[in-house]
Parts: sequence; structure tokens; C-alpha cells
Amino acid sequence: MEGPVTALSVVTSRDFADAHGLVMHAYNPPNTDSLVDHLGLHKALCVLMGWDYTKVPENSKGYQSLPADLVRESREDLIVWPPTVIIHNTATGRKKDGRFEGLGNKDMDKKMTELGFSGGKSKSLYGKEGHLGLTLIKFANNPAGLKEAERLAEFLERQDHGRIGWSRARATHSIDSFQNPLLVETDTRTGERMRILYGYLAIASDLDELDSDSRKRAFLKSRREFDLSD
Repeated sequence: MEGPVTALSVVTSRDFADAHGLVMHAYNPPNTDSLVDHLGLHKALCVLMGWDYTKVPENSKGYQSLPADLVRESREDLIVWPPTVIIHNTATGRKKDGRFEGLGNKDMDKKMTELGFSGGKSKSLYGKEGHLGLTLIKFANNPAGLKEAERLAEFLERQDHGRIGWSRARATHSIDSFQNPLLVETDTRTGERMRILYGYLAIASDLDELDSDSRKRAFLKSRREFDLSD
């Protein structure tokens, strides 16, 4: 399906026995007025489950068989909209009360500008224990915004600070995070210890990392819609 895949605010009050029942409902909506949203929901569900959304789900569950490489390709194609880069490791320490503190929105905006990336707006996430060490960088909901978001994600990936790099760093959780060389580095010029930023473009499978407000406002779109070659 071309165009917006689905608004996450699409809600149905019906109960379904399983995911297949929901997929069937989404593929065969009760009225044509909701056809676009339902087909978008159908595609999003199939992508998240690792199923083939191009196969008609009627009368069979054959669409639920999809090679692993195609599952990965489909999931990477479906991105969070507006374009969002998830940045990890933005906590900076603990306050006297034990709560975590970290880079705030203004500090992250300044950091992005220093790195040469413009147009994004930072949203630092907080929980009961303070700063979560997680910041969302949201870009404009147009091709230019997506291009800038992908440029940031590619910049981090080239430094091995992308999705795989973060998984590797996170696996060393037994080491004190403020002494871990995968999480903290020393500026050779100033001697200042700084957090190493990791990040990647948010895709459908990253929705749980967003805060509830961002999830409510988010859409999912296919990267194939856009020609960013220029």
C-alpha cells in the first residue's frame, strides 16, 4: 500500500481471538470510509509480526510465512513518522537525591547543532527515577526532514554508534556505566569526560521506546514512498 501506513490512533473496540482475526478485520473493514486506515493497520500488523502483507489473508494463514531476510527488510522499511532518531546514553549522572539527570532538550539541540545537524527538535524522556538516558530527535514530517534524520542515523552508524553498536554497549551493563569505555570517552583536548551517543532511525519495532504521547501522535510510513537520492 502506498502513502501513510497507519495512524497509531486508529482504534477498534472489537475483540479478536488472535492476531489473525485482527488482520482479517483490518483487511476487510466494515465500511469503505475507513478503508485506507484499516489497510494501513493491516500492513503495520503484518510487518510487526513478520508476515507477508502482500498476500491476501483470506481463507488461509499462508501469509504468515516470510523468509527472515524479508522480515528484516519489511521492518526496516516501515518508519516512525514524523522521522525520529532515537538517541541513547544521554544520562549524565545522579543527583544527591539518587535520581538520574541527563542532557535536557536545549543541551541536546545544541549538541546536534555542533555536530552539524539542524531541523530536529529534542525530547528527553523521564521516568520515576529521573532521566531515562533516552532522547528523541524529531524532524519535520516531510522528505527534507527524513533526509536529515537519515543523515544523522548514518553519521552515528559510521562511528559504530548505531543500532548494533548500542546493542554491544548495552551488553556490558555489568560495568559501571560512568567508567565503561563504550559509554564514556575523554576529550583529548579538554580532558572532559563525555557520554558517547548512540542512535538510529526509529522503525515500527521501536515504538515501545517512545513515550506514550509520542506513540499517540506517531504514524508509520514506508521509506519506499520517498526518493531521497537528490
